Amino acid sequence: MKIKRFCLLISIMSFSLMFTGCGEPLYAMTEEEEAIITAYASKAVSKFNENQTIGIANARVREGELDEDYSPGEKEEEEATEATEGEEQVEIDPETGEPIAPAEGEAEGEASEDSSADGGYSFTDAMNIEGVEFTCSEFDVTPEYKTKSFLLEKVSGKKYLVLSITAKNTSKSSVDFSKYADRSYSLSLNGGEKTKTEFTPLGNDLNNYDGLLAAGDTKSLVLVFLFSDSSVENITSLELFVTSEDTTRGTTI
Repeated sequence: MKIKRFCLLISIMSFSLMFTGCGEPLYAMTEEEEAIITAYASKAVSKFNENQTIGIANARVREGELDEDYSPGEKEEEEATEATEGEEQVEIDPETGEPIAPAEGEAEGEASEDSSADGGYSFTDAMNIEGVEFTCSEFDVTPEYKTKSFLLEKVSGKKYLVLSITAKNTSKSSVDFSKYADRSYSLSLNGGEKTKTEFTPLGNDLNNYDGLLAAGDTKSLVLVFLFSDSSVENITSLELFVTSEDTTRGTTI
């Protein structure tokens, strides 16, 4: 009886295996097919890697490219050169690994600076506020900017540069700074790209100062900028740019 049951069990298992399909076998690729897929995948990654300054723009596998003795022809080299030249070159910050955004106006080709934007103005003439003399006594580089009522916290890979500015009213009447609230300021270090000011709610921030400066009075003001660590390692020159009414005036500090 046991033998019959055992034989029946074997028979059931056999029929189960016979009628249970395992599906289609996996497709076995040839070495050439594997090489094509590998080459295409690596090029696709290079094409869409935004933090890679130099990559392959064309992910198409050219005819004969997988051969050991392959070398690109003149036509292929010209196509690669045209593709590279057509792409926008993005500068990468060596400290943070992030793309450096172009200065405002440069990206859109709207730089409308006059011939003196290379630092030809004095600080007072660049500010162009009648009756007020401006001087920059010093600048300070710090990982964080802190006052009694406000704090700009540390930013990884960057430092704050603070300009200390003195404004003196040499006229016989008060000067209302609220008339000049539409101005913007940017700073260039060692002839590099311009960086805009950082916003602060401080009452002595020149970027948003709108008080009255009485005749003969002096006011201490600041402008705060944020640069990468590498930009502030060895500062040899500073150029401040003042923009108002679509006109930019530059001064060397």
